[in-house]
Amino acid sequence: MRLRWIILVAALAALTAGGSFAALKIERRNERTDLARNLTGGDPTRAPKLMITYGCAGCHEISGLAGPSGRVGPPLRSIGERIYIGGVATNTPENLVRWIANPKALNAKSAMPLTGISEAEARDVAAFLYAQQ
Repeated sequence: MRLRWIILVAALAALTAGGSFAALKIERRNERTDLARNLTGGDPTRAPKLMITYGCAGCHEISGLAGPSGRVGPPLRSIGERIYIGGVATNTPENLVRWIANPKALNAKSAMPLTGISEAEARDVAAFLYAQQ
């Protein structure tokens, strides 16, 4: 009987700890999303559709995005941890938006094409990329 009680208490402790860990993960994700919105002025919830529409996923592997996963360009995970955007511009929210909207303006030799994405849409995509960690 005592062994069952110990097992029950241990199981409840594990469930509580697991629940706390999950809640902490959700809280941190929400904090990253809020910060990304504030930094870029974009809405990351609009970005997945935009990245499919403009073909981003055709060339890049994008964390948090269901659908195609290209290998032409670099994977777009952990953008916030990178020093440079496109290998040429300091990683700032404004530079990321500029890069997404018009990569040729920052590097004329870039293989990244002009997609026709607007600055407002680029802000949404930048917010999404910064929110993903």
